[in-house]
Amino acid sequence: MKRSVRRAFQLSRRNERSMLCHVLRCFCVLAALSACTAAPQREARSQPLPTLIPTQPVVVAPTTLVQPTVPAPSDSGWSLTAPGVETRQLRFMHAETLAQVNVVRLDPQQLRFAVGYRPDAPTDLDSWLNDSAALVAINGGFFDAANRTVALIISDGVAFGQSYEGRGGMFTARTDGSVSLRYLGSQPYDSAEVLETALQGWPMLVHSGGAIYDYEDGVRDRRSVISYDRSGRVLLIATPTASFTLAEMARWLVSADLDLDAALNLDGGSSTALALNDSGAARVESFLPLPIVLLVFPR
Repeated sequence: MKRSVRRAFQLSRRNERSMLCHVLRCFCVLAALSACTAAPQREARSQPLPTLIPTQPVVVAPTTLVQPTVPAPSDSGWSLTAPGVETRQLRFMHAETLAQVNVVRLDPQQLRFAVGYRPDAPTDLDSWLNDSAALVAINGGFFDAANRTVALIISDGVAFGQSYEGRGGMFTARTDGSVSLRYLGSQPYDSAEVLETALQGWPMLVHSGGAIYDYEDGVRDRRSVISYDRSGRVLLIATPTASFTLAEMARWLVSADLDLDAALNLDGGSSTALALNDSGAARVESFLPLPIVLLVFPR
C-alpha cells in the first residue's frame, strides 16, 4: 500500500514538472511573438556611394593640337592721328616668320622736335610723353651702364657726349622747321655748328639719296630707326619683334614703298620703343627705362 501511494506521488510530481515546462515554453513563445509585433520597424536608409564605373560608356574625342593664331600679312595704310602725324602698321613674312613694322610719319612744317636726356632718372616712354606733353616719342641713341650717352646729342642747345665718326649718322632739327639726316662719314659734325636739337645713331642704314649702307651685324633683333623721305617728312620706325639684322633692315627700308632718302639706326634691342600720346597706334614698348628719347610736339 505504501509503495503504491509513493508511486502515485512520484508520477504526480513528474506530471507537474512536465506541465510547468510546457507552460514556460508557451509563455516564452508568446512573449517573443508579442515583442516582434509591438516593436516599430525601422526603414532602411540608402547611403549614396561614389560611382566607380560609369553607367554609360564615355566617348573621348580625339585630341587635336591647336595651333597658335598668327595674324595674316597686312598693311593698315596711312592713318592721320593728329595734324602732321600719320601712322601705318605693316605685317609680312620675312625669314619664315611674320615680321611687324610700325611707322609714324611726321611733317616738320607742322611739328617740332626735341631730345630728352635724363641719365640720372631714366623712365619709360609713357612717362616721357606724359611729363613733356609730347605727341610722339621714340627711343634715342646708345648709352652706357651709367645711362650716359656714348655719342653726341644736343638738347635745348646744350651738347652732351662726343660725336661719332665714320659709320654714324646725325639727325638735326632747327627752330625754323628745317630738318636733316646726314652720314657723318661724309659730313662730320663741326662743334662750331649752332644746333638746337641733334641726335646721333649708328650705323647709317641708308645714305642720302637712297643708297644702302650694307653693314651686317648678323643678329636679328628689335630695331628702331629714324629716317627721312624725299618729300621732306621724318619717319620713325620700330619693330616690336626680333625680325631683322641691320643689313636686312636697310634692304627692307629701301625696298618698301616709303620713298626714303636716308635712314639711321637707333638703339634697338631692349631699348626699342615708339608711342603716340593717348593712342595705341604704332605702340612698341621698351624693356627698360630710357635715358634718351626723341620727342615730337605740335608747332
